[in-house]
Amino acid sequence: MSSKFERLNDDEFRIVLTTQEAQVLMNLLEQLLELLGEPSIAEPDPLFNLLGLNGNETPPDDPVLRRLLPNAYQDEKEASEFRRYTEDGLREKKRANAHLIYQALAPSEEEWSADQPLERATIELSIKLVDVASWLSSLNDLRLALAVRLGIGDKEGTDSSSEGKARYELATESDPMKAVYAVYSWLGWLQQSLLEAIE
Repeated sequence: MSSKFERLNDDEFRIVLTTQEAQVLMNLLEQLLELLGEPSIAEPDPLFNLLGLNGNETPPDDPVLRRLLPNAYQDEKEASEFRRYTEDGLREKKRANAHLIYQALAPSEEEWSADQPLERATIELSIKLVDVASWLSSLNDLRLALAVRLGIGDKEGTDSSSEGKARYELATESDPMKAVYAVYSWLGWLQQSLLEAIE
Protein backbone atom coordinates (compact mmCIF):
# COMPACT_ATOMS: atom_id res chain seq x y z
CA MET A 1 0.00 0.00 0.00
CA SER A 2 1.11 3.55 -0.64
CA SER A 3 2.76 5.63 2.02
CA LYS A 4 1.19 8.82 3.30
CA PHE A 5 2.21 12.13 1.82
CA GLU A 6 5.02 13.58 3.89
CA ARG A 7 6.51 17.03 3.87
CA LEU A 8 10.21 17.05 3.01
CA ASN A 9 10.75 20.81 3.38
CA ASP A 10 8.85 24.08 2.97
CA ASP A 11 8.45 23.55 -0.77
CA GLU A 12 8.32 19.79 -1.32
CA PHE A 13 6.24 16.74 -0.47
CA ARG A 14 6.85 13.06 -1.10
CA ILE A 15 4.73 9.96 -1.53
CA VAL A 16 5.56 6.39 -2.49
CA LEU A 17 2.95 4.50 -4.53
CA THR A 18 2.98 0.93 -5.72
CA THR A 19 3.07 0.61 -9.49
CA GLN A 20 -0.46 -0.84 -9.33
CA GLU A 21 -1.69 2.22 -7.42
CA ALA A 22 -0.01 4.51 -9.93
CA GLN A 23 -1.72 2.61 -12.76
CA VAL A 24 -5.12 2.91 -11.06
CA LEU A 25 -4.63 6.67 -10.67
CA MET A 26 -3.48 7.02 -14.27
CA ASN A 27 -6.50 5.06 -15.55
CA LEU A 28 -8.89 7.19 -13.51
CA LEU A 29 -7.19 10.38 -14.69
CA GLU A 30 -7.45 9.25 -18.32
CA GLN A 31 -11.19 8.74 -17.84
CA LEU A 32 -11.52 12.13 -16.16
CA LEU A 33 -9.61 13.86 -18.96
CA GLU A 34 -11.84 12.20 -21.55
CA LEU A 35 -14.99 13.14 -19.64
CA LEU A 36 -13.86 16.76 -19.35
CA GLY A 37 -13.20 16.99 -23.09
CA GLU A 38 -14.61 19.83 -25.11
CA PRO A 39 -18.38 20.28 -24.77
CA SER A 40 -20.45 19.92 -27.89
CA ILE A 41 -22.31 23.06 -28.90
CA ALA A 42 -24.57 22.93 -31.92
CA GLU A 43 -24.14 26.55 -33.07
CA PRO A 44 -21.34 28.36 -31.24
CA ASP A 45 -21.52 32.14 -31.12
CA PRO A 46 -18.69 33.58 -33.30
CA LEU A 47 -18.03 36.36 -30.76
CA PHE A 48 -17.70 33.79 -27.97
CA ASN A 49 -15.25 31.81 -30.10
CA LEU A 50 -13.21 34.96 -30.69
CA LEU A 51 -13.09 35.62 -26.94
CA GLY A 52 -12.25 31.98 -26.14
CA LEU A 53 -15.59 31.32 -24.42
CA ASN A 54 -17.71 28.28 -25.17
CA GLY A 55 -21.09 29.90 -24.68
CA ASN A 56 -22.59 26.70 -23.28
CA GLU A 57 -25.61 27.59 -21.16
CA THR A 58 -27.07 24.20 -20.27
CA PRO A 59 -25.82 21.79 -17.62
CA PRO A 60 -24.12 18.66 -18.99
CA ASP A 61 -26.21 15.53 -19.52
CA ASP A 62 -23.74 13.25 -17.73
CA PRO A 63 -24.42 13.21 -13.96
CA VAL A 64 -20.68 13.12 -13.21
CA LEU A 65 -20.13 16.27 -15.26
CA ARG A 66 -23.10 17.92 -13.55
CA ARG A 67 -21.34 17.21 -10.24
CA LEU A 68 -17.94 18.41 -11.46
CA LEU A 69 -19.39 21.47 -13.25
CA PRO A 70 -22.36 22.37 -11.04
CA ASN A 71 -24.71 25.31 -11.43
CA ALA A 72 -23.43 28.32 -9.52
CA TYR A 73 -26.93 29.65 -8.85
CA GLN A 74 -30.30 28.12 -8.05
CA ASP A 75 -32.03 30.50 -10.43
CA GLU A 76 -31.97 28.84 -13.86
CA LYS A 77 -31.38 32.06 -15.82
CA GLU A 78 -28.51 33.20 -13.58
CA ALA A 79 -27.01 29.70 -13.63
CA SER A 80 -27.14 29.60 -17.44
CA GLU A 81 -25.54 33.02 -17.77
CA PHE A 82 -22.76 32.13 -15.32
CA ARG A 83 -22.12 28.78 -17.02
CA ARG A 84 -21.96 30.51 -20.40
CA TYR A 85 -18.93 32.53 -19.29
CA THR A 86 -17.16 30.12 -16.95
CA GLU A 87 -17.65 26.47 -17.91
CA ASP A 88 -14.91 26.38 -20.53
CA GLY A 89 -12.34 27.83 -18.12
CA LEU A 90 -13.38 25.45 -15.34
CA ARG A 91 -13.10 22.45 -17.67
CA GLU A 92 -9.66 23.59 -18.80
CA LYS A 93 -8.44 24.10 -15.22
CA LYS A 94 -9.64 20.64 -14.19
CA ARG A 95 -8.00 19.12 -17.27
CA ALA A 96 -4.72 20.92 -16.54
CA ASN A 97 -4.77 19.66 -12.93
CA ALA A 98 -5.44 16.08 -14.02
CA HIS A 99 -2.79 16.26 -16.74
CA LEU A 100 -0.17 17.52 -14.26
CA ILE A 101 -0.75 14.51 -11.99
CA TYR A 102 -0.86 12.11 -14.91
CA GLN A 103 2.52 13.38 -16.12
CA ALA A 104 4.00 12.99 -12.62
CA LEU A 105 2.81 9.37 -12.52
CA ALA A 106 3.80 8.46 -16.08
CA PRO A 107 7.04 6.50 -16.17
CA SER A 108 9.87 7.70 -18.35
CA GLU A 109 10.53 5.97 -21.67
CA GLU A 110 13.39 3.98 -20.12
CA GLU A 111 10.99 2.54 -17.52
CA TRP A 112 8.07 1.79 -19.80
CA SER A 113 7.39 -0.65 -22.59
CA ALA A 114 3.96 -1.15 -24.12
CA ASP A 115 4.43 -4.92 -23.90
CA GLN A 116 5.89 -5.17 -20.40
CA PRO A 117 4.72 -3.99 -16.98
CA LEU A 118 6.96 -1.76 -14.88
CA GLU A 119 9.75 -3.67 -13.21
CA ARG A 120 9.79 -1.52 -10.10
CA ALA A 121 7.48 -2.32 -7.21
CA THR A 122 7.05 1.31 -6.18
CA ILE A 123 7.14 4.82 -7.60
CA GLU A 124 8.41 7.69 -5.47
CA LEU A 125 6.93 11.07 -6.32
CA SER A 126 8.20 14.47 -5.31
CA ILE A 127 5.51 17.16 -5.38
CA LYS A 128 6.22 20.88 -5.23
CA LEU A 129 4.11 23.11 -3.00
CA VAL A 130 2.92 25.02 -6.08
CA ASP A 131 1.36 21.78 -7.41
CA VAL A 132 -0.42 20.73 -4.20
CA ALA A 133 -3.66 22.54 -5.11
CA SER A 134 -3.75 20.66 -8.44
CA TRP A 135 -3.31 17.34 -6.63
CA LEU A 136 -6.03 18.13 -4.10
CA SER A 137 -8.42 19.32 -6.81
CA SER A 138 -7.92 16.27 -9.02
CA LEU A 139 -8.14 13.79 -6.14
CA ASN A 140 -11.41 15.49 -5.19
CA ASP A 141 -12.67 15.36 -8.79
CA LEU A 142 -11.87 11.63 -8.97
CA ARG A 143 -13.70 11.00 -5.69
CA LEU A 144 -16.72 13.01 -6.83
CA ALA A 145 -16.83 11.13 -10.13
CA LEU A 146 -16.67 7.75 -8.40
CA ALA A 147 -19.23 8.83 -5.80
CA VAL A 148 -21.73 9.72 -8.52
CA ARG A 149 -21.17 6.43 -10.35
CA LEU A 150 -21.49 4.48 -7.08
CA GLY A 151 -24.49 6.46 -5.82
CA ILE A 152 -22.56 7.57 -2.73
CA GLY A 153 -23.69 10.76 -1.05
CA ASP A 154 -26.99 10.96 -2.93
CA LYS A 155 -28.86 11.56 0.31
CA GLU A 156 -28.45 14.99 1.83
CA GLY A 157 -26.58 15.04 5.11
CA THR A 158 -24.71 11.76 4.57
CA ASP A 159 -20.95 11.53 5.06
CA SER A 160 -19.67 10.18 1.75
CA SER A 161 -16.40 8.88 3.24
CA SER A 162 -18.22 6.87 5.88
CA GLU A 163 -20.78 5.67 3.36
CA GLY A 164 -18.06 4.49 0.96
CA LYS A 165 -16.24 2.66 3.76
CA ALA A 166 -19.47 1.04 4.97
CA ARG A 167 -20.35 -0.16 1.47
CA TYR A 168 -16.84 -1.60 1.08
CA GLU A 169 -17.12 -3.48 4.38
CA LEU A 170 -20.59 -4.81 3.52
CA ALA A 171 -19.57 -6.02 0.06
CA THR A 172 -18.70 -9.70 -0.22
CA GLU A 173 -15.29 -10.74 -1.55
CA SER A 174 -16.95 -11.98 -4.74
CA ASP A 175 -18.68 -8.63 -5.36
CA PRO A 176 -16.85 -6.94 -8.27
CA MET A 177 -17.80 -3.52 -6.84
CA LYS A 178 -15.78 -4.13 -3.67
CA ALA A 179 -12.60 -3.05 -5.46
CA VAL A 180 -14.28 0.15 -6.69
CA TYR A 181 -15.39 1.02 -3.14
CA ALA A 182 -11.80 0.34 -2.02
CA VAL A 183 -10.47 2.77 -4.64
CA TYR A 184 -13.00 5.39 -3.55
CA SER A 185 -11.88 5.06 0.09
CA TRP A 186 -8.22 5.07 -0.93
CA LEU A 187 -8.64 8.33 -2.88
CA GLY A 188 -10.17 9.91 0.23
CA TRP A 189 -7.27 8.62 2.32
CA LEU A 190 -4.74 10.10 -0.15
CA GLN A 191 -6.53 13.44 -0.13
CA GLN A 192 -6.66 13.52 3.68
CA SER A 193 -3.00 12.53 3.88
CA LEU A 194 -1.99 15.45 1.65
CA LEU A 195 -4.16 17.87 3.63
CA GLU A 196 -2.48 16.73 6.86
CA ALA A 197 0.98 17.08 5.30
CA ILE A 198 0.40 20.73 4.37
CA GLU A 199 -0.89 21.76 7.82
